[in-house]
Amino acid sequence: MDKILKLKYIGLFIYALVSLLFFYDDFFIQNSSFLSQPHRYGNWAFMVTVFSLGIIFSAMVYNFAFFFYIRNRHYLYYALAQFFILLSLINLEALQISPFTEMYHFQNFYLLDISQTFILIFSVLFIQVFFQTQQNEILNNLIKTILYLSYFDLLLSLFLGHTFITKFVPTVIWIAFVLLEVFRQTKERDVPFYFIMVGWHIVIVTLLLEISYVINPTKYDFPFLHVAFAFESMLLSFALSYKFKLVELKQQKQQSLLLQQARLASMGEMISIIAHQWRQPLNYLSYSFMHLKQLSKDNIEALTTIEDSKNQLQMLSKNIETFRNFYNPAKEKNEFSIYDACQNILIISNGTLKNLNIELEIQRNEDFSLTANANEFEQVLLNLVNNAKDAFVERKISPAKIIIEITKPYVKISDNAGGIPLKNQQKIFEPYFSTKEQSDGIGLYIAKTIIEKEMKGALSLKSNDKGSTFTIKF
Repeated sequence: MDKILKLKYIGLFIYALVSLLFFYDDFFIQNSSFLSQPHRYGNWAFMVTVFSLGIIFSAMVYNFAFFFYIRNRHYLYYALAQFFILLSLINLEALQISPFTEMYHFQNFYLLDISQTFILIFSVLFIQVFFQTQQNEILNNLIKTILYLSYFDLLLSLFLGHTFITKFVPTVIWIAFVLLEVFRQTKERDVPFYFIMVGWHIVIVTLLLEISYVINPTKYDFPFLHVAFAFESMLLSFALSYKFKLVELKQQKQQSLLLQQARLASMGEMISIIAHQWRQPLNYLSYSFMHLKQLSKDNIEALTTIEDSKNQLQMLSKNIETFRNFYNPAKEKNEFSIYDACQNILIISNGTLKNLNIELEIQRNEDFSLTANANEFEQVLLNLVNNAKDAFVERKISPAKIIIEITKPYVKISDNAGGIPLKNQQKIFEPYFSTKEQSDGIGLYIAKTIIEKEMKGALSLKSNDKGSTFTIKF
């Protein structure tokens, strides 16, 4: 446990001790002067209160429905927290606020107490699932501690007739304690994260202002707490919906990566089968050339032709091996030369590019090595080269040239294909975005994912009306 967390625990203990020793009676609402003279709301305040309760109720039903639809515990815990918030607010209205005191006709202090404890339990469970605190030992231990204390408090309430722990350290203090620690421990903060933080802190600040009598309910004819909880309900519902959308996008991206790996694996199998079928004829031709060489000892022209043919056979065999290795889906990392990887791409793509009159040039200014998966890096290069090739073909540009420039720690892939329109440059690395009709739009997204997630590098684009340059930096 770090120093900051220790200080927070000490602060909580001091707060509880001071509350118990000096403000004991003040924490029992039945001793409050509010009950002898209920606060009366006017028409405007009454309408706002009912509207706020309606929002909270709607959020509760919405999240219950989502839970039964997709069985995600986020929604169940939050819906249950909303239920007990409603129960708590209705109790407060029945105890303190007219005309609700006449409408409800009940006062239950014990129900008010345990509803506060259940708000804490389900809010903390929601935080645990939403922020995945199980992956953080400090947060996980903190939440477990608060949950065990809350369960113990419920057990105590059966004997005391009221809660003890959440009475003298109110629910809002515990939730603020957890959220501040979540904020401190969480490194990756997305939009739902800030929705949660803002929503709960609206409630926390409002409650603290009311507890400290900065906002005195007897003086102000307005349901501040109801409105705060209504805002919290809306913001947390937005957060959950947004989180669901992010999860869907993440799943789509994972499916894209799996699809790409499946394609490569299938291609690798096919290449391996072709290579296996070609080995025997290639070996037969090699032995045949050796036999012809023995028969043509004095024929210089025949010997030269035989030697050239043997070199072509060796190159064909090497190219088959290059293709087979390229489509190998293995994830092993090893040290490889950037220049050698670029040469492999030249071998793989050169035939197609020559047929289209596209020149591919490799400029080795300063070669360097990289410890990663060579196949993945080559797949990125091939993707960028193929994109340039498609642009040349579509726009019928001549002369067409692609340059791969190696200058440690950069690899630049440039072309003179006319560039990418400015409106598309911001979206070019997004999944499922493509300017080509027959494209799934995941090539550049996967390229960026491989470079930045797998190889800890960076892939960027600069483009103008002359051409584009993709820069990989390691």
